[in-house]
Amino acid sequence: MNAPEGRIRAEQLGRSAFVYIRQSSLGQVRNNQESRRRQYAFVEEATALGFPRPQVVVVDEDQGRSGATPQAREGFGRLVQAVARGEVGLVMSLELSRLARNDVDWNHLMYLCRWTGTLIADEHGLYDPTSRQDRMMLGIRGYVSEMERDDLVHRMVEARWNRARRGDAFTVPPAGYERDDEDRWVLSSDEAVQHAVKRVFDKFDELGTARQVFLWWREEGGHFPVRRVEERNHPVVWLPVQYRHIYQMLRHPIYAGVFVFGRTETKRALDAGTQRVVVQRKRQREMKDWPVLIQNHHPAYISFQRYLGHQDRLRGNSVMTGSDTDESRTSVAREGRALLQGLARCGHCGRRMYVNYGGARAARTLQYRCALSRRRGVAGEECQIVGGKRIEARVVEEFLRLSAEAGEEAAVLAGEQARDENEAVERSWHLQIEKAAYEAQRAERQYTLVEPENRTVARELERRWNLRLEELEALKRQAATARIERSPLSAEEAERAQTLAGDLEAVWTAPTTTIRDRKRLLRALIEEVQISTTEKRHRVRIVWKGGAVTEREIDRLKGGQAAATSGDIVEMVRTLSEEFDDAQIARILNRQGRRSGRGLAFTATSVHSLRGKNKIPACVRKEPEHEREGPFSADEAARELGVSASTIHHWLRQGLLAGVQVAPRAPWRIVLTDEIRRQLTVGEAPPEWVGLTEAARRMGIAKSQVVNLVTSGRLRAMRTRIAKRECWRIDLSSAPPRDCAGQATLFDEPTTSKSTES
Repeated sequence: MNAPEGRIRAEQLGRSAFVYIRQSSLGQVRNNQESRRRQYAFVEEATALGFPRPQVVVVDEDQGRSGATPQAREGFGRLVQAVARGEVGLVMSLELSRLARNDVDWNHLMYLCRWTGTLIADEHGLYDPTSRQDRMMLGIRGYVSEMERDDLVHRMVEARWNRARRGDAFTVPPAGYERDDEDRWVLSSDEAVQHAVKRVFDKFDELGTARQVFLWWREEGGHFPVRRVEERNHPVVWLPVQYRHIYQMLRHPIYAGVFVFGRTETKRALDAGTQRVVVQRKRQREMKDWPVLIQNHHPAYISFQRYLGHQDRLRGNSVMTGSDTDESRTSVAREGRALLQGLARCGHCGRRMYVNYGGARAARTLQYRCALSRRRGVAGEECQIVGGKRIEARVVEEFLRLSAEAGEEAAVLAGEQARDENEAVERSWHLQIEKAAYEAQRAERQYTLVEPENRTVARELERRWNLRLEELEALKRQAATARIERSPLSAEEAERAQTLAGDLEAVWTAPTTTIRDRKRLLRALIEEVQISTTEKRHRVRIVWKGGAVTEREIDRLKGGQAAATSGDIVEMVRTLSEEFDDAQIARILNRQGRRSGRGLAFTATSVHSLRGKNKIPACVRKEPEHEREGPFSADEAARELGVSASTIHHWLRQGLLAGVQVAPRAPWRIVLTDEIRRQLTVGEAPPEWVGLTEAARRMGIAKSQVVNLVTSGRLRAMRTRIAKRECWRIDLSSAPPRDCAGQATLFDEPTTSKSTES
């Protein structure tokens, strides 16, 4: 490049010349070596223009970065800062588009160069931003650079979309599919992979949730086929199953023979702080918004209708996606004790009823509520609230009555299903063992073909052969173990199963039958249970699979119809009312799992009513005699001593802290004297005091005996801090002589038991 004489002034030659080098991607950096050499050659161009070599600065930190994003390049930022400080006389680049492909960076650089007198040069010439003609030319060049980049991106994106609309499979197929010679997707040639994929969909139809399929697969001990996309040839490998493997296979429409493109969209926004365009988030599009969806594109493992059913089921299983507002969805059977969860529907408005538990812990009252307006955050009354216990009992009664008629047939079908399941699992193990045996034979052939003298290769091939043999033997052991655990029923067991089939009630009430099992039994026959309430009774309408309907009525309990509150609860309230108010008494009774005569949890109002009926006086608050000593509750004592409430309960169990409870689950009453505060508050212990382990060694007794001496007050101790750990320090001089017994010489060696000083 030849600059016109006099274009570069002495003032500019006294500054530095910056040579900016950039290629947009790492692939260009690796492959476009000629462009790289041409850019670095500009160092010699700068010296030819009169800049001494020490004043030529090479800026190449932005290699592999695009120039389209504003303020996203460190090297360009360093160049701009130097221009702004007036340290640059010339900015050089092979092409001006290397400097920037966006208006923000380009115009900012031109503005600074204009007012600092910095020249700009490329392979075509030298430009002076202080000149109107050159500034206009530079503006046009910057605009063309940005437009050229937009055109390139547009052409590439449109080419990709056109290819997608034709259904060209340009992505790496997942496990279960391969590409043939004509670049079409076909089912995997590996029979074991095909069998594993089919098993996922069959088990999902049977178990109903992706998590249950994952747990079943893990219990079986088998591995799962996974496509290794990060490796060069994208091989399918067998790995320990993970939940995401199952879930992704169930979610991907490719297994239904469907080609899709554009399932996700990326939202971009301008960051307010850095003024950079950042990726805000990627979100999944709804199926109706997928830009490309081509059915029957390639061979399928399942039908498209079956795939849609799986998606509905997965959405119904979700508890974090706002399923309450979708009345067409059914939830999966869970561990909660509500048997009609997901089946109950309001007979008045048709909405799904959700489960609610009133009271505390395990004895909570089961309720079914219809309150869609409240769930949506809109003010409004609940449609209805019904107790669930008696309604569930009636539904179960009808279920057992109808299912008893089909018991023998169900037993036969269950036996056939068990045999089919054993055969499928056995085939899966057989295919995996066959695959492992092939790999071992292949490794053996490779070893036998190598020349014996070539030991460097022979040793490695021998190691691979041994590794494949070990994998084969491990797989055989796993299959044998699984076969033992999955052994078929004996004749006696089969006869017992046949007997139980005619007595489903025994199966229902068996302690080994879980809540989840009972829910799944109900869902096998029941479509939904419609509940409507009148003034005197509940109407229950059971809709069975297939459309049959059974209607039953249950009388509502009237006020006073339930049994009166038991006498022991009345006496408990009488005792508690001496120290606690009605709200506290209600909480204590609920913690104990007690219920009123109507089976309801206690409230402050119900306790007040109970006291009135039994003429029990209310609690009269007494001022403490010594405010510093208490008594305190466990939480108050924790705040006083600066420890957690769990530590207070631990000390109460150990006897280090004295406290009383009027009744089980009632608040503690703890007295904190000055001596107790001194002992339990972290402080500085005298240097001659020792830890728990050392005290037990010197006294010749067990550590538990030392703890008993401390808790009984016969041995002084206090809590102190060593480094970051709190521990006990004990005063051995306070122990009675009979406790030491002069046995220290018998325990000269330190104890090997684990230290419990903390």
